[in-house]
Amino acid sequence: MASKAKILFIGIDSADKDLIVEWANAGYLPTFKTLLDKFAWGNTSCPVGFYVGSLWPSFATGVSAAEHGRYCFSQLTKGTYQTYRYDIFDLQGEMFWDTFSRAGRRVAVIDVPLTPPLENLNGIQITDWGVHKANHKDIFYTWPSSLSPEIEAEFGRDSIRRCNNIKRTVNGFQDFQQKMIERTHKKERLSKKFLDQGNWDLFLTTFTEPHCIGHQCWHIHDLKHPNHDHKLANILGDPILEVYKALDGSIGRLIAEVGAESNIFVYCSHGMGSQDGAGSFLPWILGRLENSGSSTTETVRKPATTEIVRKPAYQKKLSKILAYLGKPKLFLWRLRKIFQPDLDPPLTDFAVQTLNVSGRKCFMLGNNDACGAVRVNLVGREPDGKVNPGAEYEEFCQQLTKDLLEIIDDTTGQPLVKNIIRASDAYQGTHLDELPDLIIEWNRQTFIPSISSPKIGKLENTYSGVRTGDHKPSGIFFAMGPNVKPGKIAEETSVLDFAPTLAQLLDVNLSNAEGKVIDRIANLNREHLQTN
Repeated sequence: MASKAKILFIGIDSADKDLIVEWANAGYLPTFKTLLDKFAWGNTSCPVGFYVGSLWPSFATGVSAAEHGRYCFSQLTKGTYQTYRYDIFDLQGEMFWDTFSRAGRRVAVIDVPLTPPLENLNGIQITDWGVHKANHKDIFYTWPSSLSPEIEAEFGRDSIRRCNNIKRTVNGFQDFQQKMIERTHKKERLSKKFLDQGNWDLFLTTFTEPHCIGHQCWHIHDLKHPNHDHKLANILGDPILEVYKALDGSIGRLIAEVGAESNIFVYCSHGMGSQDGAGSFLPWILGRLENSGSSTTETVRKPATTEIVRKPAYQKKLSKILAYLGKPKLFLWRLRKIFQPDLDPPLTDFAVQTLNVSGRKCFMLGNNDACGAVRVNLVGREPDGKVNPGAEYEEFCQQLTKDLLEIIDDTTGQPLVKNIIRASDAYQGTHLDELPDLIIEWNRQTFIPSISSPKIGKLENTYSGVRTGDHKPSGIFFAMGPNVKPGKIAEETSVLDFAPTLAQLLDVNLSNAEGKVIDRIANLNREHLQTN
């Protein structure tokens, strides 16, 4: 009997590879243990500096952020100092499954993050049904559109649409963990429903629960986290482990649905670790450097509901009240939330801003928390540029790089910055001039209470976000096929390599892809797949 899919590709968003290997070898994740023992597997690399915002768009298009245009949820409108919310429909470039579809291949695509829904697909697509942070309108899309009411009737809607909004109590974390496990199992059943239709050339489904649970519960998992609460951990156990165990079971059952002649991929996109708060320093650093000479101590404080350095409860409440009073939309949202506890905040406040930077030589751009991003206020590119292109630009970037590399973490004595990358050195493409000029890779280890350098003096930081876990840049993948030898693949695999590899397996031309074919997987199996 023919297999249900020539290629089964299971994506897993932000499942940490170090935890997977540790827990698989400890016996907690039997499916992953089988993948390590019997599949080919290897480490994967992510888009340099943009591995939070551009990873899945790069996976889907086979090109980098400089070509598809997406690196963060909030991006600068070209020729202005205004930021906008980058929507899934803004993504440039063709998704590889659309190319496969037009070549006559039958495809199913379920919940690939940060990618748009397509029409007239030869198969089905489900977008943003159960993902980490769905599109801003919280709409899930399907092709054909008639699938939407059918899916909602059978599987419901996502009960955790914004994981930042969970209740941070024992009951709140227990409820969150249970809902992540339930969503994992629902995604398994949803995927099986369509996998059972059979005759798929490519069946691609993605689980995103490790992303949500990692952000919100890292402090419960990590005994060394500054916010670790032993009493809470004793009650809850390890929510991250429990979600990984549920995921392990679900992917094992999905893999069992396809025959031995199928090619199987399991791709864990990028990792998760402790939130260090390093990114919170950047706007203050840039301000100090532009006005170097000040040596006073400055404390970075933002209103927060959860903070790594603990404050008395009354101070937290006062900070929140003052923050809401200064932002009318947030204040009205808070009043309504008393009567509608599940009401989401007005997120446009965080993505859409007018930056007051016209008088600056450089300024910070959004790039999530994992890496810093700096834009030079360049003459001829920005409305009121202050740095001329050419020699002046080069000298400015070199000096800024030197100044940033001199900043020290006062606790460890280590540099705050691991590396600084010119976007133009790492990327080429039609959207290059819309990217930040400099990408700052933080020397991420643990929470950083204060930093200093001769030019900036000392800065003290209280991280104000609710997330206690944040992303790491590398991932892991596993592959099995009729002719694939098990064992570790020595060469690191880029996220850009999956699109051309899948294309070669299905004998489809993907001329614009920037990655390369994974030879150990594709070249051996292409002929076998074409004959089945």
